[in-house]
Amino acid sequence: MSSSDKKSGIFITARLGSKRVEQKHLLPVDGQPILFYLLGRIKKAFQAEIEKENVCVVIATSDEPENRTFEEFAEDGVTVYYGDVHNIPLRHLQTAEDRKLDAVIAVDGDDILCSVEGMKAVYHALKAGAPYVQTAGLPLGMNVMGYTTRFLKESLGQSHEKILETGWTRLFDQAQLHQIQVSLPDYSYEQLRFTLDYQEDHLFFKAVIEDLAERVWSISDGELINIVTEKHFYRLNDSVSKKYWENFHRQKRQEETGSLD
Repeated sequence: MSSSDKKSGIFITARLGSKRVEQKHLLPVDGQPILFYLLGRIKKAFQAEIEKENVCVVIATSDEPENRTFEEFAEDGVTVYYGDVHNIPLRHLQTAEDRKLDAVIAVDGDDILCSVEGMKAVYHALKAGAPYVQTAGLPLGMNVMGYTTRFLKESLGQSHEKILETGWTRLFDQAQLHQIQVSLPDYSYEQLRFTLDYQEDHLFFKAVIEDLAERVWSISDGELINIVTEKHFYRLNDSVSKKYWENFHRQKRQEETGSLD
């Protein structure tokens, strides 16, 4: 199969049963649910590929009743797939096989302003033959990864873990990783977080998106980071970083030891 014949899916991993912020992907920003902005940025960046049916956009969610609300976003090339409840990479494999896709660009639905430039770079690296790709050098919530369906299936075949929700890249052979280093203006990793886990994060995204207005759809990563730092938007949610990482590492340990409640 030539690279031009390969079909990729951009998977938005999301669910509406979050314990910390209920139905967080539906939180309002300027009259729209916050997930609207992530989907809109992706659709604009990949418009040509979507029209040629080289790329599809799928909300890959868990098969639970509350997630049926995601059907509200199923238009203009976006579809929804309901898969495994606790195993995200398995859910991705189920989605990829159902949609007959050769590769997956994996985007966390919490990462509302995730780098579409990074998504493009991962997309092209996968088309060129890399089995597993990640960007590096962006703030938390902006980096992207992807993998071929074949690599994903082989990786899952070597795992016996049933719960893979946190830090699940441990599943993958890092020797096969193709890393794309992104060079951007200097900034503090500790100060910047572009992910939606707490109410403070909602306030951050709301302020940034409303400030950007129409620029939100196509602003570059460098410009976005400059605005967030120069206008001190990061002060709205930098206080939750320590709490976020404590929760992340605790959940990851629980999954690895099989002690998750």
